[in-house]
Amino acid sequence: MRLRTIPYSQYEMGLPQQGNYVLGQEIGDNIVVYQAFNHQIADYAIAHQKFGGNRYSFSRMTWIKPNFLWMMYRSGWAEKQNQERILAIHMKKDSFEKLLSDGVYSNFIDTIYGTQEQWKKALAESDVRIQWDPDHDYKGDKLNRRAVQIGIRNQALLEFNAHGIVLIEDITDFVKEQRANLNDTNELQVIYEQIIPLREDIKEKYAIPSHFIPQEIQKIIDTFEKQHSIPDEDFNQLLIGESLRNSFVQYIRNYTHKTFSRYLLEKAIDKRLNEEDILCEDLLLFSFFCSKNGEIEDFDLILNAKKADFDTWCGFDGEMVFYTLGFEATKAQLQAHVKHYSQTTVDYFCDFTEEYLYTDINSRAFWYF
Repeated sequence: MRLRTIPYSQYEMGLPQQGNYVLGQEIGDNIVVYQAFNHQIADYAIAHQKFGGNRYSFSRMTWIKPNFLWMMYRSGWAEKQNQERILAIHMKKDSFEKLLSDGVYSNFIDTIYGTQEQWKKALAESDVRIQWDPDHDYKGDKLNRRAVQIGIRNQALLEFNAHGIVLIEDITDFVKEQRANLNDTNELQVIYEQIIPLREDIKEKYAIPSHFIPQEIQKIIDTFEKQHSIPDEDFNQLLIGESLRNSFVQYIRNYTHKTFSRYLLEKAIDKRLNEEDILCEDLLLFSFFCSKNGEIEDFDLILNAKKADFDTWCGFDGEMVFYTLGFEATKAQLQAHVKHYSQTTVDYFCDFTEEYLYTDINSRAFWYF
């Protein structure tokens, strides 16, 4: 499975507790959405990496959900009839946003549609329907936060199938494994999710708050954007065990900031090399923040953080080096620039297997949260 997971006990950390939010997992330029099907439809989808076959209808509305636990609630953790298989569909982010942009509310909103007749006309003419429902926890209990599901049919579904889908994964085995852990939340793993950044017009249309950034973190960001640096006293508050650590985790879980993330990691590396009070957990957290940028510059910086750790090959989780570019691209980058990275470094990371990264890493990749 190519999806990052997180212990359920840590899932809600840093997430908003009320309001309309699109939570999900982004991988590069794609977002992951979920659907549950019977065996015949799922088998066809996995084999062909698109939907079709004599059991699948393009005229019937089908619903995609970016929120894993909402899918688990709807499918009964893959135990409901005709929902025995759970598919994770990696789709293009711009295709996802187009669906939201084209969508019509499944309920009447007078400020948008004016009259019931205009709303019903919009519903009849649209191939995309948007519905906001209470989000759910692992037991299926309702939360105050609301989650989105997107209904698509006819031409919109054909476009989704032909051009929106990048990859279809069958994650049923993972779902079954975690279903067995529902009575032990210490063992339960779920899909790691964050607030999905969306265009401002989409957020306005669906009353999605523009920002979910703690005020004290915003002040530090404002200082950085004005001065291109922050005082040591502000930096130190972001470290493990300090006053703003949890607020900082909340921020980096949901947002990216290229220059700020790189500044923080460079500062942490410098302090580490000068034997100041920077722990492995701090290097990891700043590295994770950088990894979300997804660029070579961030890969090189994270590799420097790995080398700066007191125990070069043990203290700092080597898996973090793969977060920025992904498995294949990381190895290709290393092998293409052996002189730059050194043969020892290249050999070490090229020994990592895909199975290790996408299996073992899932149980502990975010332990420092």
